[in-house]
Amino acid sequence: MIKIATPISHLFKDPINVFEISRYSDCLECRDDSFDFIGGEQEVFHCDLQPIHKLNQDQFKYLEKIKNTKSRLKLISFHCASCCDNPVVDSHGVFQDGGLKYSRDEMLGNAKYNFSVIKKIFGADIEIAIENNNYYFSSAYEFIADPEFISSVVNDNNLGFLFDIAHAKVTCYNRKINFDDYKKNLPLDKIVQLHVCHYGINKNGSAYDAHDLPTSEEMEEVKNLINEFNVKYLTVEFYKNKDQLINCLEEFKKII
Repeated sequence: MIKIATPISHLFKDPINVFEISRYSDCLECRDDSFDFIGGEQEVFHCDLQPIHKLNQDQFKYLEKIKNTKSRLKLISFHCASCCDNPVVDSHGVFQDGGLKYSRDEMLGNAKYNFSVIKKIFGADIEIAIENNNYYFSSAYEFIADPEFISSVVNDNNLGFLFDIAHAKVTCYNRKINFDDYKKNLPLDKIVQLHVCHYGINKNGSAYDAHDLPTSEEMEEVKNLINEFNVKYLTVEFYKNKDQLINCLEEFKKII
């Protein structure tokens, strides 16, 4: 059965919203900035750490804290956001080069080691996944949005795949490549979770992850993916209006 896993966002600051949104969700997705939220079926944790970078002992201890604190956890996912370990965020929210810049092979090597440790921390009962990220026009995104690179990280470490549909569409729009061709090279057979929202186009003509309400196009994409692959969780990344979110969750309930 596919579960709707709703992110614990700023909307959850209102107890009434918590009750109403939770009614239309099967479980919740916790994140680093909502770590202290108590309650609900927190089956999913979406962590900002990037195992394609070198992780230190404090970061591994943080993961142990997640494991020990979130007793209902069934899936933890990680980012694959930049080839730089300390990128600079420009005025448009785009990463620019900063800190240590890893090569493709270095990131794959980091992933190999880090996931060996992460698997020991979380054990066999909690699935581990990596998410695809957007591509923006900056060398800080070198390699990380290439479907072959993402597939290597997933397959080399026997991971699940968190497929962010909007991230993929942003990448394809900005790189002027066909979405279906891009998808074919992603590890879709390893999908465990979908993130869905609608992307936007900025005044410069570039696509970005706007976290807008999913449209019928995204709903059809979700329908096709869940009919073909073993998706376990569906997450709507929309945070702008509680009532619109609930209506969207209702629509997705009909699909799944």
